[in-house]
Amino acid sequence: MAQKLELLAPAGTWETLKAVIEAGADAVYVAGKRFAMRQHGAWLNFEENDLPRVIDHAHEHGVRCYLALNNLLTDAELALLEGWVPQLVSMKPDALIIQDLGALRLFGREKPVIPLHASTMMSIHHSHGAQILKEYGVTRIIASRDITLQDAARLGQESGLEVEYFVHGDMCVAQGSQCFHSGIATGMSANRGKCLKSCRWSWSLIDRREGRVLGEVEDQYLLARNDLCLYHQIPELAASGIRCLKIEGRARPADYLQPIVAAYRQAIDRYHDDAAGYLTDFSTLNRLKRHTLREVNTGHAFHRPGPGSSGLSGEREPRFFSIVIHERPWEEYLTVADERKPAPPDPVPSPPALGVRCGDPQTADAMLAAPCDWIYVGGEQFVARGQERWRESWLKNLIAAGKRAGKRIGIATPRITTQREFLELGRLLEALSHSPPDEYRVSNVGALAFMRQHTSVPVHGDYGLNPWNRAAVAWLHEAGAHSWTPGLELPLDTLLDLAHDITLPMEVVVHGALPGMLLEYCPIGVHVTKTTRTDPCSGPCVGGQYALRDMAGGIYWLEADQYCRNHLFMASDLCALDRIGQLAAAGVARIRIEGQLYEPEYLHRLIVCYREALDRVKAGLPLASWAMEHVPQPVPRPLTGGVFGHKIEVVSQPLTELPTNLTILHAAPQPRKTT
Repeated sequence: MAQKLELLAPAGTWETLKAVIEAGADAVYVAGKRFAMRQHGAWLNFEENDLPRVIDHAHEHGVRCYLALNNLLTDAELALLEGWVPQLVSMKPDALIIQDLGALRLFGREKPVIPLHASTMMSIHHSHGAQILKEYGVTRIIASRDITLQDAARLGQESGLEVEYFVHGDMCVAQGSQCFHSGIATGMSANRGKCLKSCRWSWSLIDRREGRVLGEVEDQYLLARNDLCLYHQIPELAASGIRCLKIEGRARPADYLQPIVAAYRQAIDRYHDDAAGYLTDFSTLNRLKRHTLREVNTGHAFHRPGPGSSGLSGEREPRFFSIVIHERPWEEYLTVADERKPAPPDPVPSPPALGVRCGDPQTADAMLAAPCDWIYVGGEQFVARGQERWRESWLKNLIAAGKRAGKRIGIATPRITTQREFLELGRLLEALSHSPPDEYRVSNVGALAFMRQHTSVPVHGDYGLNPWNRAAVAWLHEAGAHSWTPGLELPLDTLLDLAHDITLPMEVVVHGALPGMLLEYCPIGVHVTKTTRTDPCSGPCVGGQYALRDMAGGIYWLEADQYCRNHLFMASDLCALDRIGQLAAAGVARIRIEGQLYEPEYLHRLIVCYREALDRVKAGLPLASWAMEHVPQPVPRPLTGGVFGHKIEVVSQPLTELPTNLTILHAAPQPRKTT
């Protein structure tokens, strides 16, 4: 007989823990106050001295208990976690759930005493990523919520690891760990459990050239994904080979979770006991649909979410943080920088190299004459720009031209790599094997593992890997990376600290349009032509210029790539021109301009400006007042100091109250409550 599906339930309080165990959960996942996600309230999660009793209580009832340590961690936090290891071992949890690469290295350097489960926030889409985690003691992959059931099953079959799959609860619209909006705008990171839930705001889909609303989507909740419910798909889940069915909701109360767990328990038991005679209990399914917070659908399990996958009206959208937040203008950061931390007075003999990311071949060709050291191309290409594609023949020509011009060429790979991307990446490596670039650039552990196996060209670990601490950097080095870019949400103080006394060369993004969200969901197709990638779409993304406008008028450019993923960019571009001296003095090896959304002429002027700033740093000249006068004008998009002006807590702690230091321009109205 096939192995019975494990039913995994969340528990954030004692009341909930007892309720879900009584309802029939095979396993529970819990967390302490520190080191885990879901940091929105001090009432949530267990006191650390209560965790041994929590785990014992589960074990006494024959229930497995998995402990979530799934936050991204600073060096200080990771050191505290390392000091907690003896107590963790003595608690005897059945597994640890982790996201941070430094935590992976901490627990997996030798044969782990406690099994490790890779959090969904590690964005594992393919067995290449699973295999490298397996080397560090990971026994289970919690699949990305953007992965189909078929792909999740293949991941488990090819890697030999258990796979855990979400079946019920809240769904994020963005790719796990690739939603940076909250962290960049406010310092409160979605990847550290304090998301301000901008996807739950009201938005308008617009033509950004004309400002007109498209698809009748004006002030609607088009990114507010409906809840997931796979109760009706229990047979398909069992047949797939998935090991564990996961219910989301560690912040939910007992009376909400208990009937959900009970419903899935009964369905799993009935199917296991008599598969041939199984029939969905539709009365229970209908009760589940009424019991959920929002409307329900099947998410990404069988196809791309399309029309109806978001609650546009917001009528059933609960409010947590319904606020519109705009980043502070760059000029305000300049004032703060002058008062708090003036530029170092001493010359820096070897300032960082200067790299630039280009959005299309024409721009990259133009940058051969610019005073930059590196040119980055490849990866995602935005189809609306109507430019030449990243063809293999052109890449070969650029590599050769770069050598003649004294430029180094880096080729980026997609931030998300599924079966298709790996197939195309293999063909690209073969095509460039006799004329390789100076480096390849990867954004996830699967791509890093693939490169380690298939090329000797140096590999750069990009910001999509979310390295926050020295142990994560050490893991990247062990896994084959030759250089790295920190996560985009790290504030300046943390960046400067990381740059000191670290062996792997660091690159820092200092200017350009930063990604707010990476979406498998396509608002353009769904709302303009009512189609998705899995339909015969007419391609409204090609040639159009789209944006989402928030209720305070902020314009967030929306770009579709060749994989039909949508990239929602922040409304303001990062400018750290005044901070170059601090980065250089700390030993940063490379700085980078994200120029994908810039026209060649403006990008060239921007590079000249940053080159002059580097020359001033080399001579020991101040930057702050100079920077204000020398940023090329007019700027194509508003500028901000972004994360460089933020502070983070030294120790991860839950919020005790709503933040008060945000620029809140608009509070969205409360929709009517529903039962």
